[in-house]
Amino acid sequence: MALKLQPLRYFLWVAETGSYHAAADHAARSQPAVSLAIRDLEEQLGQPLFERGRHAQLTPFGSEHYPQIRALVDHHDRVSQTLSDSAERRVGRVSLASIPSYAGRELPGILARFARAHPGVEVTVEDDTAVRVQQRVIERRVDFGIGTGIALDADLRFEHLAEDRMGLVCRSDHPLAAVRAPCSWEAIRPHTLITNGTFRQVSDPEALAILTAARFHVPNITSLLAMVRGGLGVTLLPELALVGEQDDLVFRPLAGDSATRDIGLISPRHETPRPAAAALLAAIRGMH
Repeated sequence: MALKLQPLRYFLWVAETGSYHAAADHAARSQPAVSLAIRDLEEQLGQPLFERGRHAQLTPFGSEHYPQIRALVDHHDRVSQTLSDSAERRVGRVSLASIPSYAGRELPGILARFARAHPGVEVTVEDDTAVRVQQRVIERRVDFGIGTGIALDADLRFEHLAEDRMGLVCRSDHPLAAVRAPCSWEAIRPHTLITNGTFRQVSDPEALAILTAARFHVPNITSLLAMVRGGLGVTLLPELALVGEQDDLVFRPLAGDSATRDIGLISPRHETPRPAAAALLAAIRGMH
């Protein structure tokens, strides 16, 4: 049995107002139209809802099932409102993964503006390495990611946002800090190199031997910079990663094919984003 919602609403309005006339006014329909809809509902149910000859008085059957009908209509209205709010981006949830350099420098301002425009949307940000950002999107643990397109999975789409310079990072009193020209791999060779996740993005053939010979690997950027400050060696990082960290450190752009990296949006290739996620994607695109 497929019951239509509108006759159920008429039933509730008649029961609650005690009047077919008042229910008709509430529905902006004629009284005969409301009466006919309720009679059709009674025929479909096979039971009367109101006593005959007694104006708008519920039958025992009508009284027994009034709470269920009330709950059904209320549930429909709540679901309808939730769907409408989500579709119109008034409410919702978004989760994204981002490489730390972009999350630390670009995202705060974007999210502040987004929060003002969409106060009902909840946002979760996870920062991770470029490889793991892609993995989180592939596993659908986040709606989308912000990272690099290197070794991009075939099921993912990459949309360019910005270009970030790669460079050598060393202490301000390090011998390499005094040279202002782009830093070559040959200049790095004599010094202790501390590798991190960024080195996976280096494509220069001449760098392979130097990277292979590195004695230290520190993925966490906080620990990595502490090692550099402590005089353990030098490292390679994107310039965005050094925001607020350059008080006693020097950044020298890297020479060669690895001098820059592309940062972009990473999303499932064949999926339409949820409305709230689409709104945040649009906000991020609008800042580039």
